[in-house]
Amino acid sequence: MNAKILQGEEIAKRIMEDLRDKVARKQLKLAVVQVGQNAVSETYIRKKKEAASELGIGFELYKFVQEISQTDLKSRIEAIGKDKTVSGMIVQLPLSKHLNQQEILDGIPLEKDVDVLSSASFGLFSLGRLPILPPTVRAVSLLLKETGMELKGKSIAVVGAGRLVGLPVALWCMQKGATVSVANKDTKDLSVVTRDADIIISGVGKKGLIIGAMVKRGAVVIDAGSSVEAGLMGGDVDFESVAKKAGFITPVPGGVGPITVACLLENLLTRSSGK
Repeated sequence: MNAKILQGEEIAKRIMEDLRDKVARKQLKLAVVQVGQNAVSETYIRKKKEAASELGIGFELYKFVQEISQTDLKSRIEAIGKDKTVSGMIVQLPLSKHLNQQEILDGIPLEKDVDVLSSASFGLFSLGRLPILPPTVRAVSLLLKETGMELKGKSIAVVGAGRLVGLPVALWCMQKGATVSVANKDTKDLSVVTRDADIIISGVGKKGLIIGAMVKRGAVVIDAGSSVEAGLMGGDVDFESVAKKAGFITPVPGGVGPITVACLLENLLTRSSGK
């Protein structure tokens, strides 16, 4: 193994320590909306609850059945958003396919949107006018900082164009002056996008999607994908083969995930301060 492993747990711990005293002086509460059952979602919700508890932040999970209607879910989210005891709220993705995802996300009030998923929040973020970053983007930025690599002028391959990882990460990288290529589910040959990239950031949720032969020697590889097989969480990157060629690599679990959770609570504090 040649790559240096970027340990997200250490970065997350630093963020949590920085938040501890600031949060102690406030009454904060995070509301999480979950529709149906999803193994990856269950893991992330548990991690969010544990992190909130560690800081003394209130946490409330609103669980709804898979079959909930668009109208009913919208009204429930509106009610949660109006609750004055709720400092910030998130809708855990993915949602059931019969639901209009963006319409549901747009029910989150701007001032409580700590995941930056509503159209209003995302629009401001894309223009560089939002005081917070989407948690995954913030996590990626901190991991890249650890490498000492300057993004301007670099070639970056973003694998996956989803709302949680690919789309916001690609926008942010472009804002930083990088040349960005985005691969999606219709990309016929993924290696064409990845093999010459200085940085690869993947957030698909498909185990073993990226292998060593698809990676340039010395590249930074950030795995933001999550999937569960046989009760074990894994990422998009075949760690063993890629680590032999990459300069830096993140593990799953223990890479992007812990930082994302800590950054979500960082956003909660920022939003509660009226920023």
